[in-house]
Amino acid sequence: MNNIMANALDLTIKIHKLGYDAYIIGGAVRDLMLNKTPSDVDISTNCPINILQSNFDTFFVGNSQKYNTVVILYYGVPYEVTQFREEQDYDGANPAKVVFVSSLASDVKRRDFTINSMAMNYDGNIIDHEGGKRDIELQLIKAVGDPDKRFTEAYVRMIRAARFAALDGFKIEANTAESIKKNAHLITQVTPERINLEIVKAFKKSGQEAAKFILNLDELMLLHYILPEVENLKNFIHNPDHHPEGPTVFDHTIECIKLSTSHMGYVTKLSILLHDIGKPPSATPKEGSIYPSYSRHESIGAEMAYEILLRYKFSVQVMESVTFAVSNHMKFHNILDMKPSKIMKLVCNPDYAVLKDTAWADEFSRGEKFSHYGDFENKLKLINELTDKWKSNIKGNEIKIVNGSRIMNVLNIPQGPLVGIIKSAVEEHIIDNSLQPTQEELDVIITNIRKSLAD
Repeated sequence: MNNIMANALDLTIKIHKLGYDAYIIGGAVRDLMLNKTPSDVDISTNCPINILQSNFDTFFVGNSQKYNTVVILYYGVPYEVTQFREEQDYDGANPAKVVFVSSLASDVKRRDFTINSMAMNYDGNIIDHEGGKRDIELQLIKAVGDPDKRFTEAYVRMIRAARFAALDGFKIEANTAESIKKNAHLITQVTPERINLEIVKAFKKSGQEAAKFILNLDELMLLHYILPEVENLKNFIHNPDHHPEGPTVFDHTIECIKLSTSHMGYVTKLSILLHDIGKPPSATPKEGSIYPSYSRHESIGAEMAYEILLRYKFSVQVMESVTFAVSNHMKFHNILDMKPSKIMKLVCNPDYAVLKDTAWADEFSRGEKFSHYGDFENKLKLINELTDKWKSNIKGNEIKIVNGSRIMNVLNIPQGPLVGIIKSAVEEHIIDNSLQPTQEELDVIITNIRKSLAD
């Protein structure tokens, strides 16, 4: 048991000594049962908030005071502590009315899934009123009580079911799954920010779990409302001679996500999910083949990826990372045929690692028989050689072989867009021709480039 849990148990003991019940509740207990390390701990109690405030270092977050929820800072760690309660008159996200109750058994009836309803008392014993231990053993995600009531109380619980069921071996209990399918259309009423949070949580897990999350969303009819562009990939086919992993673009995408490794963050997984999103609108008939051509799908896909991420309120940084990877993943596949200067522009981009990992998943998703292992290694070797050669000229995320001031002095021109155009052309010329010019030779190159632009 880690320090967060040990200190949480100590906190429940102190509340118990004040004459009240207190339990570690929900996700932390679930994680322990799954042999995972809890990252945060919630506590449920019948101790009034004012008593907690008198005895501990406390503060409220947002409108938590409205729901008699307080954060106790204990040994420097924040623990969210909530009074036993029933919640009534939900609007699909939050209850309009909270009624405080005296027992844990009443409190847990409001929770979403049985695996999240277990509690641990100050002695470290598990209290299980709703069958959470049994469902963990059965690897079931099951709603507490009436699933229709649970999901119409808080629509986001439907996505949470898909996320929890992404655990290896887990599945959603039949009545719970049927309720989600029946109520799936309500997911459109969940705020974009909340959907964003669920996607990020799912994509911070392993590639296998992230892929299963998407498959669960599809099975539960949620993908249709959340990411219809991804669902549409099921309607477009790949040539099995090039894509043996499955007949559709959707199959290929799922295999790519499964391949994503532990070092790849959620942004890379988002890039992998969306890397072929432009194939449906770019599909055109190919003469003599039943398989369409997907010309320019990467540029179309980058625009679509941007709109999807904007829809769910992702940060500008995430949108830039994903669109860079999506728009350039085909360039990476052809990198051995690219000019060195073009390769260096990709490498110098701050999102190069996302691009490389997206291209890697795209390449190796087709299986060992079809993957060009040697080719990919050759690409990396070429990139490393070029980077080593020009690394002294890489400043931040830019190649800087010549500065604008020198160009203005040599050509006697004012600052403006032309300086940037000439600078880029000079650097491309030097890199592509593997030159190491002296200052005098550099001035000649600058002059010649200016003349060529004027011609």
